[in-house]
Amino acid sequence: MADNKDIAVLAKKVYELSALALDELEDRKWEALLIVNAAISSAIADGVARMHADKEARWGAQIQEEGILSRLHPKWLLRTDDGKPPAIQHALASARDNPHRDLRTRLQALQFIAPADREPLTELARALATDAYAGARGDARDLFITRMRGLSKEWFKDPWLTLLPHDGNPPPVSILIENQGSTHDGGWHDDPTDDTELEKAQFLWADAIRTWDVDFLRDNPLSQLYLSVETAAMTAAETASEVASSANEAAKGVATIVKWAPYVAAGIPVLGLTTAALAAARQ
Repeated sequence: MADNKDIAVLAKKVYELSALALDELEDRKWEALLIVNAAISSAIADGVARMHADKEARWGAQIQEEGILSRLHPKWLLRTDDGKPPAIQHALASARDNPHRDLRTRLQALQFIAPADREPLTELARALATDAYAGARGDARDLFITRMRGLSKEWFKDPWLTLLPHDGNPPPVSILIENQGSTHDGGWHDDPTDDTELEKAQFLWADAIRTWDVDFLRDNPLSQLYLSVETAAMTAAETASEVASSANEAAKGVATIVKWAPYVAAGIPVLGLTTAALAAARQ
């Protein structure tokens, strides 16, 4: 079962990097390389091939002029100064549809990230922990929370703690990954007629990647779900679209964003609502 909602995070980051001037992109070259590599490693072969073909067609002459080492620079995959979407768009679009990515695959990819390189990819770590928690059985959630509290009182501020082994034990997030279950009505896995709002929203940003809808990529509510709340918000949500505790205003804010995501994409002016919800979630 593919689980590619985290590509929303990559798409937003790619958009942000592609909007930079070349000198600014040069200053963030290493971060750009990490994001580009994450997108390519998530893509299928056809998407990567189309990406390279687009890069060569648009920038091949300049690459030759700058020399063979220049070929490795991420700017060729991110540049939009010729008025076209970045070449990396093709890899992102294929990553969204990659049938071979699941929670285990995402965990394995992140575990290879060196400690010094983790910070730019923190949102991907948070996205994995959030998605694993959302789909796990109740007993697995309880065991996960107990394990994390034993590691740190503020574990929710560092999602990498959930993805790494501790004292010879497997990563705590593996408790959730190995115990995915029917915590809601099943729309997550099969019947599209009972999909949650979050599940419906993911198809909107999938189209946004293919058409390079910069407004949606910039304000992507699915990505904001991961970027704007700490992992602790998972403990208040029973599913991706309903909140268990009415006392948790941050989680309620996130639920509001998810609920309204399809209408935001359609252009209905609810920016004030979304902004207020995000502000509440950040408190």
